Amino acid sequence: MFNGEKPLVCIYLSRLGCLAYTQAMLTQLAAHKPILVVAKENADLFKDTHKLYTLNTAKTKVEHLIKSVTIQKVINELITDLKKELGPFELYFPAFHPWNINFLKAARKEKLSTTITIHDYKTHPGESSLIIENLQNRIIGLSSRSVFLTEYVKQQAIKELGDQEKFAVIPHPIINAHSTQALPHSAQPSLLFLGRGVAYKGLALLLTAIETLPIQKLTVAGAQKEKLSIDDPKINIIDKYLDEAEIGELLASHHILVLPYTEASQSGILTLGLSAGIPMVITKVGGLQEQLPHEAAVWVEPEVESLRAGIERLIKEPEMYRNLQTRLKTHRNKSQLDK
Repeated sequence: MFNGEKPLVCIYLSRLGCLAYTQAMLTQLAAHKPILVVAKENADLFKDTHKLYTLNTAKTKVEHLIKSVTIQKVINELITDLKKELGPFELYFPAFHPWNINFLKAARKEKLSTTITIHDYKTHPGESSLIIENLQNRIIGLSSRSVFLTEYVKQQAIKELGDQEKFAVIPHPIINAHSTQALPHSAQPSLLFLGRGVAYKGLALLLTAIETLPIQKLTVAGAQKEKLSIDDPKINIIDKYLDEAEIGELLASHHILVLPYTEASQSGILTLGLSAGIPMVITKVGGLQEQLPHEAAVWVEPEVESLRAGIERLIKEPEMYRNLQTRLKTHRNKSQLDK
């Protein structure tokens, strides 16, 4: 991804967005010994592993507007100081933040190479923002290289901006689940839904699909946008931000991970499932099918009946369940060898 001839400075100003992706990429880039510029509140996440510079980011929209008036001067000075210390260096932006554009302006002035990662070219239903999309287009315009995680997202950008030499696809890294799912098949499985409770994640679809299925339980885990109140003893809600250990434990203790998305660019949750080797039922939307071979998951349409049928196959077909465990392990090992 980087040739290593110049020092690498990584800019990660998001609070927690794309954190797992950023950490996985920093692991892959460890040989470059990247220097980090992070939001001050995230310093503890990286202080033991990287040389750090911090910025006081905004916690509210009003605070962001106020700080945006003076932040360009602060960033210009930081870039100048880094160049004096390091000489010419490369900047890498693994996640979106509005102030990325300020860094890119300063980098262009100093003739520094920049690489940005575009996770979502189009904002998702329920989170749509023309302001963010327009800002991201300006960021793409200022970058030396724009990396997309799937061809699906790259094509969205090409449709509006035209094909450009600086566009590249580098797949989402496998996020380490720090656990392995080795549960035997069950005719009454435990299902797992991981992630934020936003509409396009398809939780409502899943809740309807399981109504007539003989499951032991469904665990819905992750910070929810709106409080869930479901009066069903089979549904367990863990409404909070989950750390690595909690995610690993959930993946190891459930039979099936369900990704019932109605729209998606790509999914870090999918890579966690791959890492843990847990059989998955995944909807055929967006760039998800680029992340995993067809035979390594049960692929369904983003519809109640199709989703129900996909889960039911893993309930009624023990051999398919075991085959998916084996195929996931094989694909995971191959992906690690291909790094």
